[in-house]
Amino acid sequence: MKNIDYLERRNGNMLYKLYPPFLVVPEEQDFSDAWESFCFKILSLEKSKNNLHRRNPPEQGVDLYDTTDKIAYQCKSVESGKSGDFNVTQAVNSLKSALAIKDELGWNTYILCSNVNVSGSAENKLKEIFPDIIIKSQNNWESMCEKYSDKVERNFNRLVKIPSERVVASIKEEIYDSYSADLINKIEKESYDIFLFTNRYDTIYKVPVSPDFSIGQLLNILRIFFKLPESKQISSEGISVSLNHSIMFNKKKQPLSKSLKEVGIKDGEVVTYWTKIIWKDNFELRTDVMYNMTFEMTQKMFNKEERARKAIEIFQSEIIKCFKKFNKQYIK
Repeated sequence: MKNIDYLERRNGNMLYKLYPPFLVVPEEQDFSDAWESFCFKILSLEKSKNNLHRRNPPEQGVDLYDTTDKIAYQCKSVESGKSGDFNVTQAVNSLKSALAIKDELGWNTYILCSNVNVSGSAENKLKEIFPDIIIKSQNNWESMCEKYSDKVERNFNRLVKIPSERVVASIKEEIYDSYSADLINKIEKESYDIFLFTNRYDTIYKVPVSPDFSIGQLLNILRIFFKLPESKQISSEGISVSLNHSIMFNKKKQPLSKSLKEVGIKDGEVVTYWTKIIWKDNFELRTDVMYNMTFEMTQKMFNKEERARKAIEIFQSEIIKCFKKFNKQYIK
């Protein structure tokens, strides 16, 4: 069975998630810019014969402009992927700015591009300003992704689905009896899936969890899954490196003692498994040692930031190998 994909399936159709960490545009750092770039890509495919271009700041309410068909596009993104977070005030302000340059730019059609479905009340507020506005929201872009699936594949992180029996088996194999029994009871009593993203590898994991798991218990299970190196001495650089583990939710580090339910992690939420690399310089500035060191060795010793950078690169490559090894279990 193949448990790795770039997206999910719902009723036989592909389900594209149009927000981070699912949607990625490697060339962009900010998600608002990433969404604008993605819209430009899709529209360029759809209107390949038209003269479509991105406008430089200040855009004045028009991010993309089709000079062939005189269409102005405004791209509004919601980083959480939740319709309730759509900022209609910003959209209204952008629309007003675009109307102010309508004659100057010469646009005839105005289209709002959103990665979420816009509510009826938000749509009404926009139409009060410009009744002819066209809104292309989540459903439209999902259809376009299906149409150009081979072209957009690079814009979606891989999704690995971990079956619940794998979670239970790992707990039984790696954790001592009384503790593992408690975890198994919790997940068998009630479970749902969360989307787990890591800052170390370009894969998203769909993991079944119990709402009664503590953040600390979830971290223990993840350590069992991925078997990441806890610490290592990089002797070639005289640097010790180690990992600090945490769970991030809503851009905040979550306390180990709190349960998933208590911190608001519900079914389908995106959670980040955050690992921080910590390094320590092991060179000791002893006079008797320095006396016998060559000039090159002395220079290397004092350049600890460069040694740390190299050590972290080595450690990072080992971490990536762990994730790749884990993923191979789910690619048949």
